[in-house]
Amino acid sequence: MLTKRYKENLVEKGLLRNINYEDPIVRYRGLKVLRIARLIAEKELKIPLHLAIDIFYSFYLPMPILEDKQEIPRNKIKDYNIINYLLRSSFIHDIRSRTIVDGLMSSIAASIFISELIKLEEESRSMASSTSKRRGEETSTLSNEQIVKRNVEKAISNTLRDVENAKKLKTLIEGTQPGSISVLAYEEYGPELIRLARNIEVKKILDILRGIKPWSINIPEKKQRFKHGELTGYELGKDIERIVPSILALPDELFYIKYLENRLLLYQKKLSQGKGPLYVLLDKSGSMDGMKMTWAKAVALSLYMRAVKEHREYYFRFFNSIPYPLAKVEKRPKASQVLKLIDYIAQVRGSGGTDISKAIMTACNDIRAGNVNRRSDIILITDGVDRIAEQLVLYNLKRANARLITVMIMGDNKSLKNISTKYFSVMKLSQKHLLQIVEV
Repeated sequence: MLTKRYKENLVEKGLLRNINYEDPIVRYRGLKVLRIARLIAEKELKIPLHLAIDIFYSFYLPMPILEDKQEIPRNKIKDYNIINYLLRSSFIHDIRSRTIVDGLMSSIAASIFISELIKLEEESRSMASSTSKRRGEETSTLSNEQIVKRNVEKAISNTLRDVENAKKLKTLIEGTQPGSISVLAYEEYGPELIRLARNIEVKKILDILRGIKPWSINIPEKKQRFKHGELTGYELGKDIERIVPSILALPDELFYIKYLENRLLLYQKKLSQGKGPLYVLLDKSGSMDGMKMTWAKAVALSLYMRAVKEHREYYFRFFNSIPYPLAKVEKRPKASQVLKLIDYIAQVRGSGGTDISKAIMTACNDIRAGNVNRRSDIILITDGVDRIAEQLVLYNLKRANARLITVMIMGDNKSLKNISTKYFSVMKLSQKHLLQIVEV
């Protein structure tokens, strides 16, 4: 419910030109900013609705224009100074490059800015009160306008940091496919997006994720033999429908001998089975704790981005000596699913022993039992510190008709290499955590 003050200010004119403050959509955007700002600050905020609207449109509009200061009533001079210094800030262009004509990012930026500004104003008042009897200190010598300018600059600096991470999270969730999640769904989970953007582990993952190319993990499509499929090569046999025309030029006697011996040269044709889900197993054993775990999480989330782009379901399971619960994201992801997945992945730390064989067999059982689509590829992310029951794992992979792709994090395991369709290694390229995934 709106407080009495908000109700009184529903149609009060703001400080920007060409904004219809009585428009229901304009009021809705301002109220949304206030709601998210209250959730961030965890308390009621005494901010007039027109100021929340002005802050939103300062981030949203390509060219927001302030009214002339001479036309501003005295009771709004402070609000005018806030918007004026916001638009003149040295950080505003960096933020607006991420927010212009983007309702969600503008709401997030405005909400964070308001919560940060209120916090700084409270600190300024507290400092002024505690130093009011001392002379010569900065707090007592600064004018009110100078204090507003200082607070706005600090607030916008803090806002830039959080907006950058929120934008990265939005890109991660969409998997480079804008529009795959509805705007309304995003708005509902805006506060959760901000909370994750401020999470230290999430920040580390996002920094590493920037340098990872999920396409480096080459996962070939599954194909099956089909006489009307795509030409993939040549083979020997007796299927006349696939015969290479040059064979027809053979003498009849030689032709029929080759036919009886199944030695006619034929086109080899295969039909794609399509791309099934990606099933990611992430090793959280004690040997993975620290930077290896952060790298592994970044690789896992880069594979999620790939799944979204390729319209594939995404399954994820942590394991150490035991497999942990299975998480799933649909082909068309829901914001709640993805935010929950990112939060889950960020919270887990490396601990315990490891049983890679059990984890792979659990994934195979999921596929065979129908809990996961039967055309899944199993992608194992580990440092390989374990002994593998090769024959048993191969038997389960064959029964599940699944392929194992291994991504090794600073390690090696010959048994895994033997049973994997593809075997990759993650290499660090620089001190800035840029990683390269190479096939071994």
